[in-house]
Amino acid sequence: MGSPAPARLADLVDELARAHRRTVPAPRGLPYLGLDHASGTPLRLLEDLAARGIFRKYELVLDLAAGLGATSRWLALRLGCEVVAATAADEASAAEALGRRARVGAHVRVVAAAPGALPARDGRFTHVWAVESLARVPDPAAALAEACRALRPGGTIAVQELVPGRAEAPRIAGWRFAAAEERLGSLRRAGFVDVETRDRSDEASERSAQVGAARARLLERLRADPVLAPLAAVREALADALATGALRVVQMVGYRPTTRRA
Repeated sequence: MGSPAPARLADLVDELARAHRRTVPAPRGLPYLGLDHASGTPLRLLEDLAARGIFRKYELVLDLAAGLGATSRWLALRLGCEVVAATAADEASAAEALGRRARVGAHVRVVAAAPGALPARDGRFTHVWAVESLARVPDPAAALAEACRALRPGGTIAVQELVPGRAEAPRIAGWRFAAAEERLGSLRRAGFVDVETRDRSDEASERSAQVGAARARLLERLRADPVLAPLAAVREALADALATGALRVVQMVGYRPTTRRA
């Protein structure tokens, strides 16, 4: 039987977001005020990733290791595209429930799938997104190889990663950080080309007072729940590492070649 934590977290995120929305409408694309995004990096950073790919309403995006589906819902609500959110089995039901409550169920399909063994045919997707995902999967190389297989020739991969800002990476439960150069090498070895990298650390603090207040309230509730207290510790550790520069935010965009390499 899976952990009850994802379902309880999803219910709490929904409860707090609804309470805040009674006072101020949620920002577009953030039905849960970003509370469903573990690190707290502002989802407005995704605007730049989207600008570096071509999006139309008929695009089909694979959201790799999607967690509770925050990025998937942002893609559907902001860009109007169809999304398949591949997430861990114990998170799939919670992600689906949040999508249904946000009324994006018709545009976001949640599948329980290991990132190294995706249930998708070759070339199925026009885009693959991996937002702070690679540090949370057991085998990033296998995940990227599967992403390349599932992406159509000429399709875009968009990655946002938390990378060490110092010689020694912070130790945070459930996360395995690697240098930006290592992630870049992994993308190239998986078959992606023309990969561009951009450091977004200077823009990675939350500016919205509404979102900040909701996140503080969520942490209070997480700490008070014995099942969810470990999640509070992880979120606080991530926030501290980002604030002190122990972690940095890097975005990478590349493409699957249109022809096979020799």
